[in-house]
Amino acid sequence: MVFYVKQGKMPESRHTYSDRDNILREELFGEESFDGPYSLIYHTGEPTRVRNVRNEPRKPLSEGSVSEMRHRHLKGFDLQREGDFVSGRQYLMFNSKVYLGIIKPGLDHKGLYRSALMEQLFFVHHGHGKLHSTLGILDFKEGDYVYVPKGTTYTMHYSADAEFFFLESVDRIGIPKRYLNEYGQIKEGSPYYSRDIRYPVLDDNARNPEDFSVYVDYMDYYLVEERDENPFDVVGWDGYLYPWAINISTMSPIVGKLHQPPPVHETFSGKSFMVGTFLPRKFDFHPKSIPISYYHSNIDTDEVLFYSSGNFMSRKGISEGSLTLHVRGLIHGPQPGAVENSIGKEDTDEVAVMVETYEPLKMTKGALKVEDQSYMYSWYR
Repeated sequence: MVFYVKQGKMPESRHTYSDRDNILREELFGEESFDGPYSLIYHTGEPTRVRNVRNEPRKPLSEGSVSEMRHRHLKGFDLQREGDFVSGRQYLMFNSKVYLGIIKPGLDHKGLYRSALMEQLFFVHHGHGKLHSTLGILDFKEGDYVYVPKGTTYTMHYSADAEFFFLESVDRIGIPKRYLNEYGQIKEGSPYYSRDIRYPVLDDNARNPEDFSVYVDYMDYYLVEERDENPFDVVGWDGYLYPWAINISTMSPIVGKLHQPPPVHETFSGKSFMVGTFLPRKFDFHPKSIPISYYHSNIDTDEVLFYSSGNFMSRKGISEGSLTLHVRGLIHGPQPGAVENSIGKEDTDEVAVMVETYEPLKMTKGALKVEDQSYMYSWYR
């Protein structure tokens, strides 16, 4: 939940009408039954109007997956463009709560999409575009995080070079609680501020999708709603639940006299994971500081890093688009020579997304095809 937004046309009071001859159809769009964050959406037509449904099966992620615990490097830059922003999702790691992967779409998406089960977070690695949803248009560009609540009906239009790192979560994706005061406002000292957050804007251009069919994602299959009327018939909405975006260029990394632990880079959180963002920043200012990350054991988490840009001085053999997985139970940290080489460095230009999951991750069959088999031994060489 972020802040209250109100736009467009709606009755003076909720659950009422303004014009008996033109009653707007009010939809409560909310999580956790009637107890979680929600918005009220006002349609000109019936949002329940579905002419027919059909089932399209999906291959289970568990097919050919591997759960063996070891440090891994996935050469995400080797993945080829395929499908659209739905069919082209290349899932690489997963557990019962979180799915991670990369999208390199080669096609535009026809029709609309709605995830019935999963919150979604996209990091825009390359490109730009627009997210069109029932709540309006949300522009996005390189360096954006784009959050989409489960249950949102939307489609995406994107440039030919668009690439995304994505996370899907059963649990709600939210702003870390320690960044919020008791009134729900983002505190001073947090790495970003409410002013940095962008939300969808109602626009007539968002109300004309090419195809009215909606692919409702239940993970094991799509239930395709065949509609004969436009579901983007919304003329107003208000509330606290909606897609939103924030760009990393507006964030302010937290630094200190000594090396700061990964939680200071936290950007989003959920019950079963956290998402952090490593950004260009000044290093530690102790006269004898070692600015590089120290060796550590992830006793309770698996750690995933998606490397977007810059110089990743703690890792050798890593390129833009790489992903690493450092698992619980195995110590990891800087590779040989990296500690010595870091001393005296004053800043870093790296951009990387970190995901820590509290349940062990499995590797999909697709991930194994782009794995660097030698990575586990990179600390020995």
